[in-house]
Amino acid sequence: MSFGLPGKIFIDMRDDIIKGAYPVGGKLPPERELSSRYGASRFAVREAIAMLTQGGFVETLPQSGTYVRDFEKDGTLETLVQILRIRRSIDRQTLDSLLSFRYATETIAAGEAAALISESDLDFLGRNLERKEQNLSNIPALTECDYEFHYTIISISKNIISRLVFQSFRPIYSFFTEFFYSIEGAPASSLKLNRRLLHALRRGDADASRKAMGDILKFGEKKVYQAIRQEDRVILL
Repeated sequence: MSFGLPGKIFIDMRDDIIKGAYPVGGKLPPERELSSRYGASRFAVREAIAMLTQGGFVETLPQSGTYVRDFEKDGTLETLVQILRIRRSIDRQTLDSLLSFRYATETIAAGEAAALISESDLDFLGRNLERKEQNLSNIPALTECDYEFHYTIISISKNIISRLVFQSFRPIYSFFTEFFYSIEGAPASSLKLNRRLLHALRRGDADASRKAMGDILKFGEKKVYQAIRQEDRVILL
């Protein structure tokens, strides 16, 4: 993304759209008004609007104007990341969907990994948990270890689609994982559950591995829901 004037206008307008200054279905001000507001040429404004269009925030209708799209409904994972960073909130349905996706994907992966895991994989996961134990008060380090642990298990399962989707999911994953590890008691309890999963993987026990992964994810879900509060169906982080 350009960080010149068009990029700056794009960021400002995108943030305003996400915050609701330009409502969904509403029409953006004409180019001349935006040019005056930002002290920019119409070319710079057009470039910014093109970026908004590419990001799925607006659409331009011939002979009519540029309108704000329903970006929460039609956007991508990256759109959701931007919404979370700006609003610091998420609706309950979206959060439920994210957690359900993780549960379905990762419990299956854990069972498949139990049959495919190698000694080098086990050593890698063991070192990961050692590093996690050494950083129980370091949220960024915990977040990195957590992603690495779960991504490794998905990779071992050999499901290419799950791996690719999980990679694209990383910014959102990190957003909530950082929040999770800020909750009192979460780091130590998470480490204990991770070790239980690693033990099941060492035994090659698919059922126990699926259950252990499920316990990890349900614990995370429980802690997050306990720590947040709900107002008008929106979870405030």
